[in-house]
Amino acid sequence: MKSFLSLGMGKPAPVLESPKPASGILPHGEEDALANLWVDIIKSETACCKLISEVRNYRDSIKEVQEAEEKLLKDLGASGLGAVSPQLQQASDEYLSVVIEMKNKSEETSAGVQEVLGDPIKQYHALFEPLDALRKRRDAQLMVVQKCQDKLDKLKLKGKRNTDVIVERESAMAGAVLRELNGKLLKEAKHFHDLRQPYLQPCILAYVQSQVDYYGTANAQFNSQVQISRGVHQIKDSEYEAVMGEQLKKIKSLNIVAA
Repeated sequence: MKSFLSLGMGKPAPVLESPKPASGILPHGEEDALANLWVDIIKSETACCKLISEVRNYRDSIKEVQEAEEKLLKDLGASGLGAVSPQLQQASDEYLSVVIEMKNKSEETSAGVQEVLGDPIKQYHALFEPLDALRKRRDAQLMVVQKCQDKLDKLKLKGKRNTDVIVERESAMAGAVLRELNGKLLKEAKHFHDLRQPYLQPCILAYVQSQVDYYGTANAQFNSQVQISRGVHQIKDSEYEAVMGEQLKKIKSLNIVAA
């Protein structure tokens, strides 16, 4: 089984390979435990890659919203409609003040996403490199054991008993090294997998908090501007609701809305 690691904000990294099966060579319990553990690691890595993809999309969306709002205001200014409608000019100026206030918050949130999730995940995945190196050593030693076993089987078929002793000794020594490497890989892989939740949970909480802070700030800015605007124009709530209701009726009567 294979899965792709994702460093930082979705950049591809080396393929995460599973340890080679060693049925009949290593104890069944250890072999089964390592295989199941690697399945869990791959599942977690796949979920992590999906999360990073969504984080990257979120970061880009914040930037695109900011750019779209700035472009809208620029187009309104270039259209000359403000000169025809003082109310539209007033609304544009008020909207501009909010967009300017939100620009720093948008940039801060976008950069914060990388700091709270992108960089920590890079650091976490760096821990996998020595684990993968150990997996390769274990797999290489498994091939040595398999070759010794094949050689021993061939000698036994040919009846060369004197040579069997030497090959059996080589096989036993290779098997001992393999068992040591396999045990170490199982221990290190479990440690790597157990670190994920306590390491990444605070990062995810910080990411969610940054979203709450961003949308809370945006909501506060727009609400504040609406209240200021109402105060400036001295529009009562009842009058405001009546104007909005009338405008909604006009919108609903349009053919494009009915369609």
